[in-house]
Amino acid sequence: MKKQNTEDFPRQRGWGMVAEDGSEIWDAEPVFAGSFFGFWQKQKLIFYPKKFVLYRAIEKHIRHLQKRYATIEGGNLYIPKILDLGCGTGATVIDFKKMFGRRVDVIGLDIVHLQIDLAQKKMRRYGVWTDVRYFDGRHLPFDNQTIDVVYTSDVLGHVQDVPAWLSEIARVLRPGGLLAMFAESKLGKHAYLRNYFLKHGLNTDPHYAFHVSLFSKATLREMLEQTDFEILAMYSTVWAKFLVHPDELYPALHAQKKFLIFRWINFMLYWLKKITHPVSTALSELYSFVEMLTVGRFIESQGYVIVAKKK
Repeated sequence: MKKQNTEDFPRQRGWGMVAEDGSEIWDAEPVFAGSFFGFWQKQKLIFYPKKFVLYRAIEKHIRHLQKRYATIEGGNLYIPKILDLGCGTGATVIDFKKMFGRRVDVIGLDIVHLQIDLAQKKMRRYGVWTDVRYFDGRHLPFDNQTIDVVYTSDVLGHVQDVPAWLSEIARVLRPGGLLAMFAESKLGKHAYLRNYFLKHGLNTDPHYAFHVSLFSKATLREMLEQTDFEILAMYSTVWAKFLVHPDELYPALHAQKKFLIFRWINFMLYWLKKITHPVSTALSELYSFVEMLTVGRFIESQGYVIVAKKK
């Protein structure tokens, strides 16, 4: 993730827009960078817990569609359409093309021109050709019921009108279509330490300045169900963030003078993780993976991995 100042963007708060201190520009490299994709490449996803769940759900849905339509159409291969909504600089678009190749059409949309430019350059670098384009953030440029899968990650929290946004996703999805999403959220009741900090005036969310729509787990579930989605899975992420990801809390904790003991513990954990990287980072992600799949269905921390089906 990189933050860049872009003076020519509209000055309003929201995802991909410019606040007074600049625009939050998301940049990441694809998980699947090589020219070959197979079983062992897929195992890398255990170190990307959110993507493990979402990519796996998408892969299963694509297999189901192609098997179903092969039966209906006498063996002809059906080409599903995957939309990456809020594609950033194209990492996930590249992952999907590496995973599925010509068996799917992948389309990426973003509301930041700069990110689209970067995505096109990145795709050329990784030898991938697909459609990424700008859109206005409100109206998806597709006819009704023309998309099989919508993938969207770290976007909902930056959307001004979430019910309208979900309705637009539902409009373009085919009946039975899949929504694979990571949604930012309010702090849940089980995020004890972060709630304690917030109660005493410290917001440890590193992206809070750009978040305009954060909801509880119950409200997220209600909005999805009201938009005619059936939730298949909903996992909270990283309950033990203070211990596992001290780097994410470090800037907020050390920018103020309170919480001396917590600052000292955080500094030690941060230093330990830094000097043992990349082993410590891999172990942290592996822990997050196990935590999400075991207790993630039941706890309310912050942020939810959601797999839903359009009714």
